[in-house]
Amino acid sequence: MKKQKIILDVDPGVDDSIAMIYGFLCDELDIMLVSVVGGNVDANQCTLNALFITQTFERYQIPVVKGSVKPLKKRMVHDLNVHGKKGLGNLIEVTDTQKKTINRRGYGVCEAMRDTILANKNQITIVCLGPSTNLAKTLEKYPNVKNYIKKVVLMGGSLDGTGSITKYAGFNVYSDPDACDMIVKSGLKIIFSPKELGINTFITQPILEKWSALNFTGDMVKKLYTGYHDLLLPTDKFATHDLCALMSLVRPQYYTSKQVDVSVNTDIGRKRGQTLFNENPSSNITLLCSVDRKKVLREFERKLKNAK
Repeated sequence: MKKQKIILDVDPGVDDSIAMIYGFLCDELDIMLVSVVGGNVDANQCTLNALFITQTFERYQIPVVKGSVKPLKKRMVHDLNVHGKKGLGNLIEVTDTQKKTINRRGYGVCEAMRDTILANKNQITIVCLGPSTNLAKTLEKYPNVKNYIKKVVLMGGSLDGTGSITKYAGFNVYSDPDACDMIVKSGLKIIFSPKELGINTFITQPILEKWSALNFTGDMVKKLYTGYHDLLLPTDKFATHDLCALMSLVRPQYYTSKQVDVSVNTDIGRKRGQTLFNENPSSNITLLCSVDRKKVLREFERKLKNAK
């Protein structure tokens, strides 16, 4: 079985952490790099959270690199009320880790992304589960790497033009619409996973209790979700935004999709970060339109059962 090579670009965040755990448990994926962007919490805490999840669940040594602290232009908002005290719910607070980043003087996220892409030409899929600032900055600094990226998955946008963090936009695109717009206009092959997928593929408390009884990993999933509250769901249901985005690479048969053109509102006004999709069969951009909730949750549970 040939594994898909990916760069996992994250801002942990509860749902990022759930997706990371799935990725680390997935035989179908070869995670070449974890890059971190400030988003759900500040960049320092996001990096600690990413290091913690990676050292806890990785099967092999995966490099982690700290990335962008702020967006391309306008400063981002940290959505502390959604993801708990320090980004990993209310039961887990990471203050230090044994695993360290690969950052050094003159070598940061742009260099790590560049080297990973060029060492695996036309094989790397970049999965952006937070604001897409890291990829945008890499394309800006090293434009040649665009020619060697297989595709990009973006978690963001909505099918109906409404949002969660504002009336018109979800958190990821709202945090850095200029970065998203740059990637959309790059000509790269892109898959958009909108908010509706994660909202509709919700997890309930009884499911978490069932998973918690499986093993250490299942119990960790339950702990992570304690204190997580998506603004579009009642408090007894939990979204799976980033899990849905990542799983689309592994189980595309669970999803329906169409080819679209995308416009991103980069204004600083009330519609900042709004994404609008218009069907275009010849477009390089794929919009995921629906997903089978039961199959996604069964797939995740299968991975949990095989974990420690």
